[in-house]
Parts: sequence; structure tokens; C-alpha cells
Amino acid sequence: MFFPDPAALACCAATCACGIGSACAYRHRAQLPHPSECTWIGFCMRRLGCHDHDKFDMLVEVHDVLNLLTTGQAAVEIQAGRFSARTSPAEVIKTRAEIQERLTLHVRQCERVIYVRVLRQGVVGTEKIGECEIKVKSDLIDVGFPKRQSYAMMSEGKVSCKVVLSFHRLDTSHVNLGEYQMSPLIHQALLHAQYEAESRGESLKIDINNMSDLQRLRFFSKVLEGPLKLMSSVGGSWIPLYFKATERRSGKWEWQYWNSKEECLTGEKKKGGYSFLAISLVLPDKYDRNTFYVRYHNHQGVHDLFFRRVDRDRNLWSNGLYEFIEKLREYLEKAPDLPAAEAYLEKKRQMEEEEGDRQRRSSARNGRKNSSRGGTAAAAGRSKTLDHLSDIKRIASPRQTAATEQERPRVAQLKRRMVEGLMMESVSDDDSNSEEQQQISAMGSLATRSYSTGEQLQKETSKTSIQ
Repeated sequence: MFFPDPAALACCAATCACGIGSACAYRHRAQLPHPSECTWIGFCMRRLGCHDHDKFDMLVEVHDVLNLLTTGQAAVEIQAGRFSARTSPAEVIKTRAEIQERLTLHVRQCERVIYVRVLRQGVVGTEKIGECEIKVKSDLIDVGFPKRQSYAMMSEGKVSCKVVLSFHRLDTSHVNLGEYQMSPLIHQALLHAQYEAESRGESLKIDINNMSDLQRLRFFSKVLEGPLKLMSSVGGSWIPLYFKATERRSGKWEWQYWNSKEECLTGEKKKGGYSFLAISLVLPDKYDRNTFYVRYHNHQGVHDLFFRRVDRDRNLWSNGLYEFIEKLREYLEKAPDLPAAEAYLEKKRQMEEEEGDRQRRSSARNGRKNSSRGGTAAAAGRSKTLDHLSDIKRIASPRQTAATEQERPRVAQLKRRMVEGLMMESVSDDDSNSEEQQQISAMGSLATRSYSTGEQLQKETSKTSIQ
């Protein structure tokens, strides 16, 4: 009878385990850490000349994919060793896919080549359309990180398409974030600070954790400076403007705009501005990656504003505006001695007190019905209601509005209304009472409103003045 040798079985099992482990390690060798990722080993290899550059972080702007011969959706993937990033799929329209997305990539000092791939997004998986290699030293560092450079994607020895990319080096070796996590707002703020430091011939040294609240707010405000296009109320045309977050002497912050960057830098008078505390909703357009929507309130009512990107990713604008408004509100709540904070907190307290009074009065009026009211009292009541609603809307932040709104607006429908010239939002006499109750019960949630044309607004205004 044959009896297997236990030692031989153990030897075979160990050999099989080592073989399987080696095969897995070889297959995933790109995902394994390199010895140079250790600080001291990497320092020695750099000084000995084994590597020709230091490690760095990089922002890659993917603009367009051109000369595509396929249909459907296309995406761009960028890989540097075991780190990779991929854009969202974009629809291919007439051999062109407009992506306009920014990716963050960490490049180790051992990396010599960065791979760029164009993928076709299918129902089940992805298909590679083309690929190219970009040398880190000669194609990026030596030429100063090119902007809007076109790269040919190769497939089976032929050019399949072209990708337009912009590279930005982000030096974070002397940046202390502390408890803050890297976000699009911090990325763009650091990029602005780095450009300013390079213009002065200095290296970037930022300690966000040890900044005061006001210094941190001023640092983040740089994100909201740049060119944008604003949709006009007539015809749906786009007006080019230059925006900048500005701190006024009274402590209030405004998003001011000029006709051009030159007018802003020369100190000319602003063309207009929007108070950050009067913005209740920031919403990116899910159907158009180049535009985002802002709901703005002033004494004239509610305004629907549409903005279109020019030189940077749309999400940087929308996310940066959203985060900056939240940080501004947090700062005002921490510093109640400022005039802007006093007004903000006073409106907040007034809203809470008025809410309780309105609820008690509305519950007391449920049992009886007022048959008649004087014309003067009605006009005064409507004016007070509109003022109160304006205060409540002005208090609501984008985060509160997004959390309390039951039906978020469809940006495509709002855009159609904008193109048709329906810019202003009004509250009719018949719906004022019901909307008032909804606004108070939801603590700043914005109910469904009726939009009227300029003629209807004029008729309503004349009717109110006659009464």
C-alpha cells in the first residue's frame, strides 16, 4: 500500500503557495510600494543619481478629446505607477468629447513615464481607444508643465485620437493642512498661492492650521476669482465677466464682477456684485458640465442666475462657491462683533421668534375665517409678508436649502424659462398665504413658485398700488 510522505506533501504545498504568491505579486507589481517611497531611502537614491526628479503632486486638466471615430461615451485615464485617476464619461458629439475635468495625481520620484489612455465607456466595461506615454522629466518638468497641449493617442501603430491636457505642479512639501482635508477649494487656493509665490521668486509655504479664521477666509476667497460667463435675462446670450470675492470695510463679503480682468486690477468701479449671505442654492447642471446655477435673493425678489465656465473646471466654481459660503457663515457665527455677523445673527433670531408667533397665530386662525380686510391693511400685510420671506430666504444657506428642499429644481427647466425671458420670480396674491405657511414650517425651504412675465409683474404692481 502506498503511503504519502508528509514531508513531501508539505514541500509540494509550500512550492505551490510560493508559485501562486509570486504570480500574484508579479501581476500586481505596479501596485506594490517602491523602496524610494521611504523618506531616507528616497533621499539617498536621489543624491546618488538613481532618480532625476523629486516626488510631487500634480493637477491635470483634461479639456477635450478630438478626432474620435467612435460613438457613445469617452473617458480619459491617467496613470503614474500605482496611482491613477479617471474622468467622468462624456458624450461624443461630432468626433469630439468635451470633458473639462480636473484630476489630482501623485508622481513618485521613481516614475519616469506617465500613461494617458482614452477609454470608450460601454454597457458592461471599457474599451481602450488609444494610449500615449509622457516622460516626466523631458515632457513635463523641463518644459515647465505645458498648458493646453495636444497629445496623440496611438492604437496599433496609428493615431486614433488626440487629447488636450494642461499640467499644474502643486508643491505641498511645505504645506500644513492640519485637520483640514484636501478638497477642490483647497486645491485651487493652493494653486493660486503657488503662482503668487513663484512670481515673487519664493517657494510655497502655507500653514492653514495655524491661520486665524479671517486669514483662512481670505486665503479661500482666491478660489472665486476668475472669468465667468453670465446668462442674460433676454435671449439667453452669455455675457463675459470677471468675478472676485471682496471683503468690504463693514465686514461684509461680496462676489463682485467687472467687464474684464484689466478693470478689476486697475481698481475701476465694479459693475455689480452678489452678497454671499443672499445666495441660498448652488447647483451644478447635471445636463451641461460647463454651467452651474445660483439662486440669489435681494429686495426685488428671487433671481435665477446661470454661469458658464471659461478657463477651469465647472466643479471648481460650484464646489468652491458652496464651501466658501459655508465657511463664511461659520466665521460670522464665531465672530458676532462684526457688523455683518450682527446682522446675520439678528435675522436668525428674528426668524426663530417669528416662526413661533406665526405658527401660533395660524393655528388660532384655523377655526375662523376672516371675511374682509381693509385695502391699506392688506397692502401692508403683503409688504410685511414679502419682507419676512426675503429675510427667511436670505438666512437659508445652500446646505440648509439642499437639505430641506423636497423638490430640487430641474436646471434644464429653469434654463428654458431663462431663455424665454422669465427672469424674475414673484409671489401672487392668491398664493402668498399658503407660501408663507410653507416657508415658516420648513425653516427656509423654498416652495414651488409661479414665474410671471414683465407685463404680469407690472399689472400686479399697479394693482397693489391701487389698493
